[in-house]
Amino acid sequence: MPFYVPGGIGVKILKLQSFYTSFDNLNSWLRVAVKPGIEELTLRLFHGFRKEDCLRIFACGRLKLIKCKAPNLSSLEFCGKPKLSLGEALQMKNLSMYHSNAVCYARSELPSIMPNLDTLCLSSDDEVVKTPMLPTKFLCLKHLTICLKSGPFPWSFDYSLVSFLDASPSLETLSLDVTKEPMKQESIFRQSSYLRQMAEDQHCYLKNVKITGFTSAKSLVELTCYILKNAVSLEYLTLDTHYSSARRCSDVDSIFGRCRPVGNSVREKRRALLAIRKFIEDKVPAGVKLTIVEPCSRCHKSS
Repeated sequence: MPFYVPGGIGVKILKLQSFYTSFDNLNSWLRVAVKPGIEELTLRLFHGFRKEDCLRIFACGRLKLIKCKAPNLSSLEFCGKPKLSLGEALQMKNLSMYHSNAVCYARSELPSIMPNLDTLCLSSDDEVVKTPMLPTKFLCLKHLTICLKSGPFPWSFDYSLVSFLDASPSLETLSLDVTKEPMKQESIFRQSSYLRQMAEDQHCYLKNVKITGFTSAKSLVELTCYILKNAVSLEYLTLDTHYSSARRCSDVDSIFGRCRPVGNSVREKRRALLAIRKFIEDKVPAGVKLTIVEPCSRCHKSS
């Protein structure tokens, strides 16, 4: 490319127009040219780039707007919370978002601008806004992954995530990674064991549900019971008491002969197992295979 920015010092607006370059060359050039302080980046790409169908944007923490008119774009992955201006994103099938309040944002904004989404992956820190109940739908969404990395999360799992389930009538798989640390929510054993009844809405296509980081949080137990009652085609339910960032029980410390984590997290795993046995197991239909990933014998012996 003929245009060179020496160090990018002081540059706030960068415009690039290219007719002949490969996608790999463009990506390498942008890594060098785009520096902290740039407020506006405009790319005009002509030869061959209208055929590109995948866009990934990372390490752009101050990015405020993604504006794209690529009609064939079907996969978008980005980190941050920019405003999306994609025109008629009718071809968008796969979307991955990583930012705070991603769950609320996706539920509120995406059904209208990406009506044909097939796969949605949301990763969120500090999801402090309740997910609203709205009439808009993800009519084509089949695969949903939600990862809640850290807290606090002052809202209940049931009412927030049921909003997503109700909006996704074609959903087939749901993967919920609760957190990398024990939840701050009240355990079902510290509150009334009465399970609240939510509005029933049958989910005819949901077949596979996995919850990683399952705890005894009351709202999480209620969400699981809601799924068991309303997912009439459910085939597999996996409740994993491990946290996604923790070493698995099979990774034994060769020196001390014990697993990690230990301490309070092990006690919470025990509460999670008790909650499963007391409130969930007897609600599992005969045709559903329940898999419980529990601590190993070493974890059970840990204090």
